[in-house]
Amino acid sequence: MTAGLTVLTDAGWHEGRDAGNAAMLRILEAAAVSEPLIEGARWELFPAAERAVREFHGLSVRPRGPGRDVAGTGCVVDPVEARHALRTFARLGETIGSRLFPLGRTDADGLLAVDEEGRLLGVDHGGAWLLGDSVAAGLVALAEGRQPRRIERRTWSWSFDGMGHDRAAAVGEAVKAVMVAIYVLHNNGVFSARKVRLRVTTLRGVGALVFDRTYRLRGDSLESGAGLLTEEMERAMAEQGVTAQGAELLFSLPVPRETRGPLTTVDCSVTLGSSPTADTAVLTLAAGAGASVGRPAHALALCAAELGRYADRWSAGHGTPPATL
Repeated sequence: MTAGLTVLTDAGWHEGRDAGNAAMLRILEAAAVSEPLIEGARWELFPAAERAVREFHGLSVRPRGPGRDVAGTGCVVDPVEARHALRTFARLGETIGSRLFPLGRTDADGLLAVDEEGRLLGVDHGGAWLLGDSVAAGLVALAEGRQPRRIERRTWSWSFDGMGHDRAAAVGEAVKAVMVAIYVLHNNGVFSARKVRLRVTTLRGVGALVFDRTYRLRGDSLESGAGLLTEEMERAMAEQGVTAQGAELLFSLPVPRETRGPLTTVDCSVTLGSSPTADTAVLTLAAGAGASVGRPAHALALCAAELGRYADRWSAGHGTPPATL
């Protein structure tokens, strides 16, 4: 990053730069824009935005070289250049759980904004992007052609083969995978799920939902909790005359009510029986676009890595899952 600062110094930036009244005037002009079709929608100035505009307003950053990962792009820092994108940035702000303020425009007509955490974000015909964890880093990344991070829904999945042709035994193994996922989500600060929802859909014709029930976790270890949960599920299905044979079983983790922000979009589930081979289960971790940046993205990356290691251990011989939840 230090070497990349020459991109900014060449544009006129220096440590402690403050565009002063010129920056504040443009802030006022940008903030005056409202969206008549959205009640009460207008730009809101916050400390990180004021600091960014005062420090970088008026700079015209030029591309440096052919681009490291993608073509380098220049930009002009002036909030008025992006002030009419209120609706676009309002939606993006709702997605990532942070307010945005206009910052400028790229040479390719992409729009730039800064959020409450001081990150530089952009929107163009290709979608929404995190350009840098700071405005300076984002401006350098644009000029040097560094690959930005797309703000989009993310999904990871792992298959567990050889769960056994005995469907009752396979159900128990699938529940163990659910319990591992619960532990991993909790251990990495995503949320502490205390319930599991089971839905059973027949595989005949278009498929019919024949069972849908939510269960509270019990037991103080993976083995005991999985055993109690499996017994309760099997007993309830038997009482309703539902069989696991010839059906898809979906075990999912309802998001706890106290979860806030982008983490409310996290979805974790285990599917058994939808594969052509009846002894294959699929563990899926997914999250909405808002969880692709910041702390949620970091937490989910840790979860995905840990679940991936668990899947590898399973493939190597069922491995050793976490002992306690």
